[in-house]
Amino acid sequence: MYDTIIVGGGIAGLQTAIQLARSLRRVVVIDAPGGRSAVAKAYRNILGFSEGVSGDFFRQEGQKHAARFGAEFIVDEVTDLSVAANGEFFVTVKGQANKLQAKTLVMATGMADPFPAIAELGDCLGLSVFICPDCDGYECVEQTTAVIGDGKHAVQMAEELSYYTRSLLVINHGGSAVSDQEHAILNRLKIDYHEARVEQLVQADGLLQTVQLASGEKLAVSRAFLAFPGATAKTGLLQAFSVHIDEKGHVRTNPRTKETDHPNVWAVGDIACHSQQVAIAMGDGAQAAIWIHKRLLEQENKA
Repeated sequence: MYDTIIVGGGIAGLQTAIQLARSLRRVVVIDAPGGRSAVAKAYRNILGFSEGVSGDFFRQEGQKHAARFGAEFIVDEVTDLSVAANGEFFVTVKGQANKLQAKTLVMATGMADPFPAIAELGDCLGLSVFICPDCDGYECVEQTTAVIGDGKHAVQMAEELSYYTRSLLVINHGGSAVSDQEHAILNRLKIDYHEARVEQLVQADGLLQTVQLASGEKLAVSRAFLAFPGATAKTGLLQAFSVHIDEKGHVRTNPRTKETDHPNVWAVGDIACHSQQVAIAMGDGAQAAIWIHKRLLEQENKA
């Protein structure tokens, strides 16, 4: 029996594990490889890391940190969650013969992003190609920047990025229709528009140099942002629980404790309703762990 099972080993899940393990709690993190932090090569808006720090660094260091205080790790996929009549949780893991059991449950499953199939995109993600203007809008200051996206989403992203740079172009890779009103926005901001598919990003050590279109045309840019619909919070495992999912697919939590509407189930990181930032994910994890420990103490004192 675990005190807490954490589903998801990204930054929010790891911070939760560190805090709980330091509270002398028996905790296990179950993580299937992947997620946003796994592809982010250089977060540059984190206190103490002005030159950038990778998500992989946070994952490796977080695992070592949590394990030092006794947290356990399972690299596998959770396929089902259920709750017993006494409120305890059962977690089915793909590669485990027996279900795992816990008093409390933390969901830190994050987001699934619709990355397009463009050659060499993976080399550039987090270095010169970005998805979040709140996190990385600064990276396109005084840089020629392409917004590669789909229809109105690309136009909206370009309009937002025009605060940071006037050297912008939009590539409607997805091909969805762009309205007259949206074309007017691009014309007003003097943003070049290309109705074309991107074949390849030409780069050196992750630094973007050229966007090559399927037509063979090459566009010289040094930064790019992706703007595609379909990023989804990974909440499928919670369907059996009495949690509130908002209109954008995120889990509603108590702003103070990070507990969901279902007792003893917490949600942290990008799965929850807030800005999707590393610093916020860390705060979620620490905050949830403190209240989980308090809940467990209450249960133990009643026993």
